[in-house]
Amino acid sequence: MAGELENWWNGLPFITKWLFTFSFILTIGSHFGLIKYQFLLLDFDALYRRFEIWRLLTPFLFHGRLGFPFLINMMFLVRYGSSVERDTFMNEPADYLWMLIIGAILLYIPGYLVPLPVLGMGLIMMIIYYWSRKNPLIPMTFMFGARFQAFYFPWVLIGFRIMLGGSPISEICGVIVGHIYYFLSDILPGTNPNRRFISTPQFLKEWLPGPNARIQRPGEGARQPGFNWGRGHTLGGN
Repeated sequence: MAGELENWWNGLPFITKWLFTFSFILTIGSHFGLIKYQFLLLDFDALYRRFEIWRLLTPFLFHGRLGFPFLINMMFLVRYGSSVERDTFMNEPADYLWMLIIGAILLYIPGYLVPLPVLGMGLIMMIIYYWSRKNPLIPMTFMFGARFQAFYFPWVLIGFRIMLGGSPISEICGVIVGHIYYFLSDILPGTNPNRRFISTPQFLKEWLPGPNARIQRPGEGARQPGFNWGRGHTLGGN
């Protein structure tokens, strides 16, 4: 058991591994009273008046109460975050981190206007949306055997949230932010192949050097022909 857990841990891509780790630590720590959850929320007044700059980061790592929704969030983060980082960004941590930074900056807007003091689900939903656009044809199975292509997965999650009587505002904000990123990184470059609208800063590449010399990055043109879409995913399966 310990060996399997170690292999699973070692197999996680770098950014996904630590995003999962700190999300788990902060949420568990808050649940057991080791950290006051009030210090983890997005609070612009505290940020401006008391210079609590950690609040720019912790709203994306704190997922509220410990329970089944938190476990689902972690499952989504590990599964789809790993897929985007490993497959779409080819294990280049700087590129994936830059995507998350852009998403976080955009999520500050609804975080301030709505407001949304917890932004973890919004960031995860951004990842899921981008994954669904990069892998639209993967067949998926949801609860009660409903089958659909991955392109519709974000909308299924929004509909499921509504069916449970919850507010889908975090999910919707994540979808909007995910589409903005997808539009800038994948759609616009198709209209002007010589121009890149999203480029990872050089200092991030030097700080987080990737293991591969990448042939093609997201937003640098169309996919190479013959891309292997992979096997289908069953939600909650192995």
